[in-house]
Amino acid sequence: MNHIEKSKELGLSADEYVLVGGSVLDIYNIRNSDDIDMVVSKEAFSKLKNENGWVIDADFKMKWGRERLLNGVFEIVQDLNFEYCSYLLSFELLRDAANCIDGVNVQPLGLLLLGKKDMGREKDLADIALIEEYFNNKS
Repeated sequence: MNHIEKSKELGLSADEYVLVGGSVLDIYNIRNSDDIDMVVSKEAFSKLKNENGWVIDADFKMKWGRERLLNGVFEIVQDLNFEYCSYLLSFELLRDAANCIDGVNVQPLGLLLLGKKDMGREKDLADIALIEEYFNNKS
């Protein structure tokens, strides 16, 4: 799946969303991802929430106290959570830091690496090794 092209199917303007997480790893050909992770503006979140087909992820809300929208391959939130320091990275900060690839804002790999190190789950540790290998091979 082409995460860049698939994200454009939502009809959001480029300044309303940033691709994050596994989508970034897929875009950089680090590893495949079967879902599209996005952080969107409050306005875009509200718009999508009121469209048919979108559901609120009850498990995510119970665990994190925030809403996540699901629809097919899309997983959409309004910010990124850094658990260790109890910090929410806002959409606006993420958008301003993003790299623009083919007209789509994409989370920088270095910022994704920090998030993966913060979460520290088994799958994050595997991704950390892949990202570090990517950076080492790029040097």
